[in-house]
Amino acid sequence: MMLPTQRIRMIAGTPIEVGERRLLPSVVVTTMEGGDARSGIFRYVKARPVSVVEEGPEGARWLEIPNTTADTLSIMAAIGVGVAAISVLLIVLIRLARGR
Repeated sequence: MMLPTQRIRMIAGTPIEVGERRLLPSVVVTTMEGGDARSGIFRYVKARPVSVVEEGPEGARWLEIPNTTADTLSIMAAIGVGVAAISVLLIVLIRLARGR
């Protein structure tokens, strides 16, 4: 069985002309593929826009596109883990108190 391989690369998109400005988007592409003929072959591709470079008469400016969904889900997962840990602690304390 082959272990899956992962490739992460940043790809520049097609420039967009808007008046005097030129916008150049960029995307991070994550590709994971693996397996063999016996166990099956799989491929997973995820693309996420990360930035736009704005070129104008006054110069170039790099604008990041925040990933607020991933940030929010990470915070929610951390809160879930915290609630589970506090619940386990409370259950253990209650059982210890009843045992005395």
